[in-house]
Amino acid sequence: MPSRPLRPCKHRGCPTLVAGGATYCPAHAGEAVKWQPDARRGNRHARGYGNAWLRVRAAILRRDCGICQACRRAGRVSEATDVDHITPKAGGGTDDEDNLEALCRPCHRAKTARE
Repeated sequence: MPSRPLRPCKHRGCPTLVAGGATYCPAHAGEAVKWQPDARRGNRHARGYGNAWLRVRAAILRRDCGICQACRRAGRVSEATDVDHITPKAGGGTDDEDNLEALCRPCHRAKTARE
């Protein structure tokens, strides 16, 4: 059986080729960082985006007919893919239906960047 092809070390700028399915050369082997959960923010359930949120999200998308509300206000029509808090949770907003609206991805990214 043929052996695996040599691959470049994943360390930026390292020209060394590694064999055997390794990702880093011996000189950079200590840089391989294992994935760890984000200890500061917690997982989605800890932040309040678990199964209950999925049900609320689906209800908001149905309520807004799958149309981005920011685009609708601007006279455009685009498909909503995200549900956003009008007043952010970090700013005291809640998951109440009055505080949620359906947005398309570009509108949601723009609003998040502004906040």
